[in-house]
Amino acid sequence: MRTPNLLLAAVCAALLTPASGAWACASCACGDPTLTSMGGEQPFEGRLRLSTMLRAWGHTEGQQNLDAQRLRELRMDVAVAYAPRPWLVLAVNLPLQAREVRDVSLARERGWGLGDVDVSAKAFVWRDRDFSPDNLLSVVGGVKLPTGPRLAARDGTALGLDAQPGSGSVDPMGGLAWQGFRGSWSFMASVLGFLPTRGREDFRLGASVRTSVGAQYQPSTRWAVRLGLDSRAERAADTAGVSEEYGGGFIAYVSPDVLFSPGMDVVVQAGVRIPVVNQLRRVSSTPIAQLSLAYDL
Repeated sequence: MRTPNLLLAAVCAALLTPASGAWACASCACGDPTLTSMGGEQPFEGRLRLSTMLRAWGHTEGQQNLDAQRLRELRMDVAVAYAPRPWLVLAVNLPLQAREVRDVSLARERGWGLGDVDVSAKAFVWRDRDFSPDNLLSVVGGVKLPTGPRLAARDGTALGLDAQPGSGSVDPMGGLAWQGFRGSWSFMASVLGFLPTRGREDFRLGASVRTSVGAQYQPSTRWAVRLGLDSRAERAADTAGVSEEYGGGFIAYVSPDVLFSPGMDVVVQAGVRIPVVNQLRRVSSTPIAQLSLAYDL
């Protein structure tokens, strides 16, 4: 029994249900007050969530002072997720990206614009009970579409692939996700596979498997802390069937986050992804800084 959760739901319902309407907070509707980021929310029919996320990251390929090429990106994702059924969540994500590529000769390319749209669906195939479940198992599927424009420099020549916000490829993905709730604690785990296709200049990113596990402690309804471990195992990219000299291998990040709710149905999340294991071939990665805002309508 999760008496505090049921009590919170009852209080929310009493406070938010006027005589002429039936509006209720998202925590009341799903029966659990756990603060969740985009993609981790519990489903209920009609749930609509908007979010935006800022990310800053980079990596360097090759050897310093020899053939190094540095990529830096600042990215803002705008996403919407809607649950047309209690067991189904549909989502669309649109990125806005600013990229800078600089090689060892100090030659530099900059590109910014809309990137490739992601569309996805999450189907909850099992839950231990209908209202306020302790365990949720879902199947995830989606595809990245080649919606990003091809950018050109001032002289009209196309920017290099690394400076482009879009790849020009259709990249499907799929996998499984689990969520568990135990009082003030919640847990999650997922495994997703990505299978990129060929895009511009006959370039194809390598297939990859990405995993994520995490635990969250929430001592109050206003804030929570989370610690996770994210990993990616990938094949090297190739151009026309010839493998690239860089990339391919395995990388893992430790991922601490803080979540805060400044008001009803609003969640702010700040965190960083710190690379702790890097077995990528001739690629060094920076930490990934993240800041997001989610709002349930």
